[in-house]
Amino acid sequence: MIHYCRCVFIPILLFIMPLCAHAQEVLSDLKTGDIRLFQDDYVEAIAAYNKAIERDGKLWKAYMGRATAYSKIGNLTGAISDYTTVLQLSSQNIEAYYSRAELYRLRYEFEKAIADFSQVVKFDSTNAKAYMQRGQAYHSIEDYKRALDDFSRTIEIDFYLTDAYFYRGITKIADSNAKSAVDDFTKAIELQSSDGRYFKERGFAYLILGEWKAADADFKKALELDPVLKPSIDEMQELFLNRL
Repeated sequence: MIHYCRCVFIPILLFIMPLCAHAQEVLSDLKTGDIRLFQDDYVEAIAAYNKAIERDGKLWKAYMGRATAYSKIGNLTGAISDYTTVLQLSSQNIEAYYSRAELYRLRYEFEKAIADFSQVVKFDSTNAKAYMQRGQAYHSIEDYKRALDDFSRTIEIDFYLTDAYFYRGITKIADSNAKSAVDDFTKAIELQSSDGRYFKERGFAYLILGEWKAADADFKKALELDPVLKPSIDEMQELFLNRL
């Protein structure tokens, strides 16, 4: 009886050992990909993730890593495809939804970006940056009401996220509410007074309201903080003068 058990046990071991070796190889490739990704060696990272995927086509972490590497080298199509695969394998992966949404925004596919950011806030209703990015996407398709709602929700979640005030102010200008926009830019400046963009946009709001001295002071401060803003400020002033 003992001899029979040994005969059965040995083949089982021989069957399990190759499986263990295969799993170790997959994990080794995945680890190599992660290390190369951390080192900003994206080509080698992709090569390592390719090997891991060849060994195990259902390893979502390998697709996730490869998608990140693809996006870093500008292969947005490949990255989006991999994030899509991740979501097929891990349907509630918030990071994959968020990252794919960002890429959709870069490709001006705003409706798709909105859909993905909506999934993020569905799974995590306190994700302030997802609300803010969805708001920017809504702004891009001129759905200002939803954009304003999202920026306001962002501020409710994270009072100190200064860009939320900035983008809400820009949206208010687009929605013909320059007076309220000034309040948002002012709040952004109170929280972070070193960003020239905030002064530039408040200056534009003042221009619309006919407050010339305030506008001029803000434009000067914006240029002091960031001289690169000069062309856009000149364009704002020229655009406004042409409307008079």
